[in-house]
Amino acid sequence: MHEQMWPLWLTLALALVYFVKQWCWPSAATRQHDQLRSDWLQSVSATPGTEVLGVQTIRNSLMSCTMTATAATLAFMGSISLLYSSWAQTVSLGNKSAFLQHVLAVLVLLGMAFITSMLSARQWHHAGFVAGMPVGSAQRQQWLPLGQQCLRKAGHYYALSVRLLMWCVPVAVVGLFAWPGVIAAVLMLVVLWRGIDR
Repeated sequence: MHEQMWPLWLTLALALVYFVKQWCWPSAATRQHDQLRSDWLQSVSATPGTEVLGVQTIRNSLMSCTMTATAATLAFMGSISLLYSSWAQTVSLGNKSAFLQHVLAVLVLLGMAFITSMLSARQWHHAGFVAGMPVGSAQRQQWLPLGQQCLRKAGHYYALSVRLLMWCVPVAVVGLFAWPGVIAAVLMLVVLWRGIDR
């Protein structure tokens, strides 16, 4: 393997370990937020007159994941521009492959961030219909379990999209400064495991 590629592969391996762990064994924060969203929908479903509040709350969350998708899209377009810019043309022939692989790694992360944001928006959308049904109606009671499931999925996808965007930073840094990028990836793991995921 090319000597310059070790820092990139090591950084991507750290990211993969984190995401596999998060997918198979969700963090305490993820499980707690699942319960919070489920309890919230249960609560507004038992309180008459909260239909507008429920839809508004879900709309705010929908806007958040739309902003994440927008950020990922803009960064994706910028990365594509970088591939075809004069900077890419000035990279020496020996480093051309390494440069392209670094940019490709960032593009994959950004693409996945966009997709998970859109999957989150889809789930928020479904949950919004349940939250907007009249409290006490038979239909709301019928669809309440599905609404709670949609809220759980929406939260998982949104958390994943935010973390994918965060991982773009060490992957981009490793393309500019190899081993400092790996250190940034290790620090990212510490921040996630000891902070955000708790």
